[in-house]
Amino acid sequence: MKGVKGFFQNGNITMRTGATMLVMSLAALGPTISYAEIDIGILAPLSGKGASYGQHQKVAVEMAQEKLAEEGGIKGEKVNFLFYDTRGENAEAISQTRRLIYNDEVLAVIGPYFSAETEVAFPLGVRGETPVITASSAKPGIAAKNRPWAFRNALASDQMNGHLVEAWLKANPDIKNVVILTDVKDAFTKIDGTAVFPAVLKERGIEILDNISFQTGDVDYAAQVTKTKQINPDGIVVAGLYNEGGNVVREIRKQGLTQPVIGALGMSEAKFLDIAGKSSEGVMVVMPFWTDNPDPRVAQWVAEYQKRSGGDKPGNTDALIYDTIFMLKTCIEKSGVTNKPDQLKEDRKKIRDCLDNMTDYPGIVGPITFNEDGDAILQPTVLKAEGGKWVTVK
Repeated sequence: MKGVKGFFQNGNITMRTGATMLVMSLAALGPTISYAEIDIGILAPLSGKGASYGQHQKVAVEMAQEKLAEEGGIKGEKVNFLFYDTRGENAEAISQTRRLIYNDEVLAVIGPYFSAETEVAFPLGVRGETPVITASSAKPGIAAKNRPWAFRNALASDQMNGHLVEAWLKANPDIKNVVILTDVKDAFTKIDGTAVFPAVLKERGIEILDNISFQTGDVDYAAQVTKTKQINPDGIVVAGLYNEGGNVVREIRKQGLTQPVIGALGMSEAKFLDIAGKSSEGVMVVMPFWTDNPDPRVAQWVAEYQKRSGGDKPGNTDALIYDTIFMLKTCIEKSGVTNKPDQLKEDRKKIRDCLDNMTDYPGIVGPITFNEDGDAILQPTVLKAEGGKWVTVK
């Protein structure tokens, strides 16, 4: 028997997830049907650092699980998501990735969430010859270093920040210099604030007056903002996640700074708007998924997500993990995967080759194609906070 499985219990599918259990009712899906089992691993922070990210992705996974069950699984086989909590920690990401590859013998692994976790998980996929697909990590270059088994169904910040800065400067043509506030503890925000944003800004002739650091988990940003106020730049760049970024922006406005602000991808969540409150007004970000997209298919998906999440809007990583699941479904169905224990190595290679050749997959986020570096080609959308919502910048 392969590792920890989902199993039927009182009309539910229950999946053990380390310290967590993911339970989904199948009452509305008709009588119990006996399936073979397709195992797919999922890694996300359900507790600890960034737990909100993982909990929101879990809602999207539940939506995918139910849709697959309604469709009779994949190739008539029941799908098990082995969902493990990494707590946002590298050591857990290593342990759980190994567990999924060697103990659970999954066909593929989705995750981990953070760039630092993904950097240590990708090499394990290479050694174990198993596709590992992150649906969130945005640090440039990490999939390319671990080809051919590593994939990133998310836009790297170097693919997005140019679009963001162009739109920001167009809206604020008087900006000639900036201060960057960087979370140096998180791998993605550190590279974003110290390398990606500076390169993009310098290409456009914008002077960087200072780069002021803070860390994930900080609660007081008064000193950093006071220093920024003393420098008095034309604009402010915040390279942070939604929680820290939201609090930094609150402090910026609290201290009376009125300069235009742009933020890193991690701030493009609805939670940032909640945390920053009225201080978010005018902040610009970029992301590959716009929650308020009027396209009927997107609007229906968002409405269903909100119904399940208690009203919370999905973030881009929620849509991306949902799309990743159905891209795997496509590959399993079309590449000749047998799902036989003695064919596991060959099946993993078939999925890898299918993803390598994935072109214009019709995702919730829009068409998805993987390039030779294993990175998804997605269309970035620049957004601006207005009235507590993200709106598109034309």
